Amino acid sequence: MPHDQADIEALRLARLDALQVLDSGSEPLFDALAEAAALVAGTPIALITLLDAERQWFKANIGLADIPQTARDIAFCDHTIRDDQILEVPDAIEDPRFASNPLVTGSPHIRFYAGMPIVLSDGVRLGSLCVIDHTRRELTPVQRKALEALGRATGEALEQRAMAVVRAETLEREAVRERQRSEAIVKMQTALAASERFLERTGHVAGVGGWQWDLRTDMLIWSAQTCRIHDRPIGHQPTLDEAIGYYAPDAQVTLREVIERCRSTGTGWDLELPLRTASGRDIWVHAQGDAIREGDELVGFIGALQDVTVRRQAVEALETSERRFRTLFQHSLGFICTHDAQGILMSVNPAAARALGYATAEVLGMPFTHFMRPERAPDFRTYLERVTTMGHDSGLMELVAKDGRVVVWQYHNVLDNDGAEPYVLGHAQDITEQRRQEKRLKESSFRDPLTGCGNRRMLERMTDKLPDDAIWGCIAIDLDRFKTINDTFGHQRGDEVLVQMAQFLHRRCGLGDVVVRLGGDEFLLVLEAGDAPYLAQVMAHLERDRDEAPIAFSMGAATRKNAESLERTVARADEQLYRSRADRESFP
Repeated sequence: MPHDQADIEALRLARLDALQVLDSGSEPLFDALAEAAALVAGTPIALITLLDAERQWFKANIGLADIPQTARDIAFCDHTIRDDQILEVPDAIEDPRFASNPLVTGSPHIRFYAGMPIVLSDGVRLGSLCVIDHTRRELTPVQRKALEALGRATGEALEQRAMAVVRAETLEREAVRERQRSEAIVKMQTALAASERFLERTGHVAGVGGWQWDLRTDMLIWSAQTCRIHDRPIGHQPTLDEAIGYYAPDAQVTLREVIERCRSTGTGWDLELPLRTASGRDIWVHAQGDAIREGDELVGFIGALQDVTVRRQAVEALETSERRFRTLFQHSLGFICTHDAQGILMSVNPAAARALGYATAEVLGMPFTHFMRPERAPDFRTYLERVTTMGHDSGLMELVAKDGRVVVWQYHNVLDNDGAEPYVLGHAQDITEQRRQEKRLKESSFRDPLTGCGNRRMLERMTDKLPDDAIWGCIAIDLDRFKTINDTFGHQRGDEVLVQMAQFLHRRCGLGDVVVRLGGDEFLLVLEAGDAPYLAQVMAHLERDRDEAPIAFSMGAATRKNAESLERTVARADEQLYRSRADRESFP
C-alpha cells in the first residue's frame, strides 16, 4: 500500500476509535436509519457497517440478526469506502470481484448489494449504509437519492453521537468533583455534630440512661435518656421516693434493700426489674448502681438504666416458640426430621418414625440411605450436594419401610448454617396413596372401561414410541350382526358379548401384543412382532378358534411398511376385513 494510503487508513482508524462507537449496544436512531434504507430499497437486509483494521462490525442490523460482524477481507463495504459514491452490484455472481466471495457462495447468499459510504465532515470514510437482497436487482434513481441522503444522515448521526458522549463524560467528571466536594463538607459537618452529641446519642441509641444521687444535697439527677425511659420530659428531677415509686411493689422492696446494702458494704447492684412509666407503660429495665466515695466518706450513688423490654420479650417469645416447636414436632402429622451434612438422622418426629414402621429411638443415628433401595444411594448423594450448595431442596423421595413397603415422600428441606455444624431441617408429606391414585387414573385413561382393552389413546401412545422404521402388524376385527344382539336381547347382553370377545382375543395374543377396542363392535390387535409369518400365525389361530368366540366376526390384517402412518396401516387392515366379509356373505 502506498505511503499516503497508509496514512489515510491510519487517520481513518483513529477517527473511528475516537467515535467510541465500536461494540456499542443497539441504538434506536441507527436502527431506524437502517430500517428506512431497507424500506426505501425494498430489500430484506440493511446494515450500518463500520470497518475496523481486521473486521466489518454492524452498528445497525436489519435482516442478519445472528451475524454481528464479518472479516474485513470479505466485506463488500471494504470496496464501498474507496469512493464517495454509491457502490452498486446488481448481481454479485456475475461480478468478478465478488463471484467467489463466501458471502455470495454461502450464507447469506448475497446477489444484490448497494452501499453508500458513511463520510464524516472531514471527508474520512468509516463504513457504509448498505442494502442487500438475495435476488438480482438495480436501484431506481429515486432509491439512489434516498440511500445517499440516509448515508449522509448516518455520518452526521455518528458525529453527533460522539459529541454527546464527550459532553456526557465531561458532565460526569464535573458531577463527580462536585459530589466529592459536597461529601467532604458533609463529613466535616457530621464529624463536628457527632462529637457534640456523642454521649447523648450513644445513650439514646443504646437505650442507656444515667443517674446520680448526691447524698449531700439529697438531689437525684436523671440524664435525658433516663427521662425518656420514664416518659418524663428531659430535665425532670425526681425525688428518691418518686424514682423508686415507678417500680413494681416487689421491685421497690428489692431496690431499697440493695441500696442499703451498698450503703453499708459498698457492694453495687445489677438487676432486671419491672417498672411502670409515668404514662402507664409496663416495661422491664436493667438497673445498675454503685457507691460514690470521697476517701472513706459515702457521698452518693451513681448508676445506669436501660430499657430491656424488647430483649425480654424476644427471650420469652423464643422460649414460647421453642415450646411450641417441640409440641409441633411431637404431635405433627407431617414428617419432620433433621440430618447432618452426611445424611445421618439427628432427630425424627414420631409421625415420621411410625410411617416407616420404626420407634423413634430406632432411627436416630441411622444414615438416611438405610431407608432406601441401594440403587437410590447415588440420588441421595446428589440431593446432599444440592441442599448444601443451594441451601434448600424440594422434590420426591422414595423410602422403604421396615415391613418392606415402598412409600413416597414429598419434601422441602432447608440448610441451617447458624450453628457450629450445619444441619438440614426437613419436612415431608406421605403422598404414596396420592401417587397410586394418580397412576390408576392415568392407566384408566388409556383403557376401555367395559372390556379392559386399550383404547385409542393407548394406541396413539404406543405407536408414538415406535421408531419410524419399526415393523408391526395389526388385525382389524369387526363383530358380525352385533346390532341384532342389542336389539333382540338388550344392551346388557351386548356388553357381555363385548367382554367375552375381549377375553377371547386376549387369550390368543402374544406377550407383547395389545388388544384395543376402537369403539362399538370394532377391535384391533396390535402385534409387537409384526412380520408377515407371525401375522399369518395369529390369523390362523383366530380362524381355527372361531367356534369358541361368543359371536361371529370378520377380520383383516396388515403389516406396517415404509414408515406409513397408523391410520394408513389400520385402513389397509379394514379393507381386507371388508373383502373377507364380502367373500363369506357371497359364498353359497
